[in-house]
Amino acid sequence: MMRRESFIIQAGQGGVRLDKTLALRFPFVSREKWQARIRAGLVTVNDKETMPSRKLQPGDLIAAIMPDEIIQGQPLAELIPITVLYEDEWFAIVEKEAGIVVHPGFGHETGTLVNALLSRFSDRLSDAGGAHRPGIVHRLDKGTSGLLIVTLDDQAHTRISRSFRERNVERYYDAIVHGVPDSDLAMIDMPIGRAKVERMRMEIRADGKPSQTLFEMVATDGEYTHMKCRLITGRTHQIRVHLAYIGHPVVGDLLYGGRRSGSDTHGYQLLHASRIAFDHPITKERIDVSCPLPARFEPFIQRFRAISVQDSDS
Repeated sequence: MMRRESFIIQAGQGGVRLDKTLALRFPFVSREKWQARIRAGLVTVNDKETMPSRKLQPGDLIAAIMPDEIIQGQPLAELIPITVLYEDEWFAIVEKEAGIVVHPGFGHETGTLVNALLSRFSDRLSDAGGAHRPGIVHRLDKGTSGLLIVTLDDQAHTRISRSFRERNVERYYDAIVHGVPDSDLAMIDMPIGRAKVERMRMEIRADGKPSQTLFEMVATDGEYTHMKCRLITGRTHQIRVHLAYIGHPVVGDLLYGGRRSGSDTHGYQLLHASRIAFDHPITKERIDVSCPLPARFEPFIQRFRAISVQDSDS
């Protein structure tokens, strides 16, 4: 069965030939074989056939029909620590750390959450979503931490997937943003689609998919604001795009205009999937799981507490 994969050239990766880029990412496939596949039209750049010598630029979208050597490869178990907050015979809820990619892909063949899950749950993981993404029913960005549902049963996987499609899974996030959003801000309802120029980015587009996010302001010191966010839809980078659109990007989110701050954010945006709630796919009982904010949020929480103490003393 053919498998099509795609990836985007990131900043600092430009100027390298297409065939060399593919060979570096997949060292078990020779550069000569990639050249033959490119000439056969099995690899495209920005949806167009090209030549092996094509020099790639940041933002280029590479799509390839994968060689058999890669299709046959399966993710391997790796002893990576993982926090499990809920587990039964049908699914588990785990906490992903910022900096961990959810499943293997171009440039991330090892060290992913899937590799950790294979070590923790072994053959219990559902493969209803594909052998290369065992147990995975939804995702978080690499730089976002927090809660993920992992399926351990094919029927549970199907039913939880349906709950996501029908928007019956409540997903709550904490974010630290630049500036102070309007106190009346309750929802952003703006369509999101992939940017035409910088293909690694999403943006507000009239022809994009409907996208809604609910917001609540928790605390502010005038320079930064702690926001609670709830996804109604679940588009790629949705919260990050919506907050950047209103001029208050997530701190540390360099892709969407969030600057680094004087405090250490550990290199990742201050966005955390802190709570998830839904009906159990089998028993129908209400599942509601939360996890605390990670350490990279603490300097900002301390700032907000200091302001609160000053206000109470005045």
